This record gives sequence, C-alpha cells and structure tokens, in this order.
Amino acid sequence: MSRGLGDVYKRQIYNCTKPIQNMIQATNSAIPPAARMLGYAGILPFIALALVPAFRDQGVEAAAVRGFLAYSAVILSFLGGVRWGVATRFDRVQWGALLISVVPSLWAFACLWWPNPIVAAWGLMLGFVAMGLADWLLPAPGSAAWMIVLRARLSLAVIACHAILIAALMIS
Repeated sequence: MSRGLGDVYKRQIYNCTKPIQNMIQATNSAIPPAARMLGYAGILPFIALALVPAFRDQGVEAAAVRGFLAYSAVILSFLGGVRWGVATRFDRVQWGALLISVVPSLWAFACLWWPNPIVAAWGLMLGFVAMGLADWLLPAPGSAAWMIVLRARLSLAVIACHAILIAALMIS
C-alpha cells in the first residue's frame, strides 16, 4: 500500500525541522550550571532597568534609561567579542566571521550616540535580533548545542526587555 501525500509531507517537514527540534529539546540540565546561572544573571539588569520608568520619577527614569542603554551596548559588544574569540581560534580566519564579530560593537557605539533614547533602544534591540539570528542560523564553528539554546533564550529575554522599555518611554 502506498503512502499518502500527507505522510510524505509530514516526513519531509519532520526531517527539515529535526535539528531545530533537537536544540529546543535541550533541557536546562544540558546547559552547564555555571553558564546557565551567569547567563540568566546577566538578564537581571535589563529587567530592573526596563521596569524603572514605570515609577514615573523623571530623574530616576533618565538615569535608568542611560544605564539600560549603556548596559545593552556593553552586552551587544560582548556578543561580538565572543564571536571574535571563536573566529580567531583557527589558522585560516574567515572574513565573514570577523565581520559578524565587529559589527555589534560598532552598531552599539552608533546607537549610544543617537540623541533620542527611544531610537537608540530600537537600534540596540535590532542589534540583539540580528545577533540572535546569527547565533541561531550561523552558529560560530565549534559552538556547543547548549550554547545555541542558551543564547536563543537570553536573546528573547533581552529583546522583550527592550520592547518593555520602548513601550514605557513611548507612553511617558
């Protein structure tokens, strides 16, 4: 008996999505505890500073926004630095790998110079989206599967914090 067309499509979809499913199924136990704890701890300043504008104190809000943007630029630059470290491990250095590693720092620097904090926050958020996509779609050679999963989770949290800050600034 021949298989129906639906079964063929299901099998093709399953085969195409199997690597993604494997990465999503990586549990917290697969991520080394130190990397997991330190990675999630790095989200705490984003959360705290994104929520400060809700208190409606102009002076505190301005300081929190400056702190958020500065921390965001530092972390985005750090992600580029991670890529630089991986790219320079090999004798034969790839232009593309070096480019992906340098762009986040330059982008973050440009965003910090933008006079409007809402536009700067949008720019930094787009930087995290770009790096998240790069880490997911073009993982650095030799990246462990758990690192890709952890980076995806952290990127989503950071992007959400940027969205919260942007919304709070647009409302105020």
